[in-house]
Amino acid sequence: MMKKYFAILATLLISITACAEHEYSVSYSQLPTDAQKFVKTYFNIDDIAHIEMERDGLFHEYTVYLKNATTIDFDRVGKLESIDCERSPIPEGIMLKGIASYLKEYYPNLFAVKYSLDSRHIEVELNNDMELIFDHNGRFVRIDD
Repeated sequence: MMKKYFAILATLLISITACAEHEYSVSYSQLPTDAQKFVKTYFNIDDIAHIEMERDGLFHEYTVYLKNATTIDFDRVGKLESIDCERSPIPEGIMLKGIASYLKEYYPNLFAVKYSLDSRHIEVELNNDMELIFDHNGRFVRIDD
């Protein structure tokens, strides 16, 4: 019986170690194709300061750090997860048109500095630190507290 418990414990430890998080520096050419296209479309490749691939078990994500402090996160296939431009406006064309139109209409003197997508909604942070929640069709849902 004790051998069984030790075997289970050993298996658990090996599993935890195998799923440990690891970060690696990678080059632009090692980004997924969709991530490369995104960066090239909205930014100058020469402005890239550093790129990291974070591996968590079987999954990995990429973070592109630009020299102006902008960070861009991509999933394993290169789909945008978030962009944080600190205090600079998010480049035009990244946000859904419905969201961009909503911001121009209701917040004409402000601009988006952060844009995050997840399975439930899209979160937009404005340069006054207000956070707005939208659905995936670009329709306003609420102000996040």
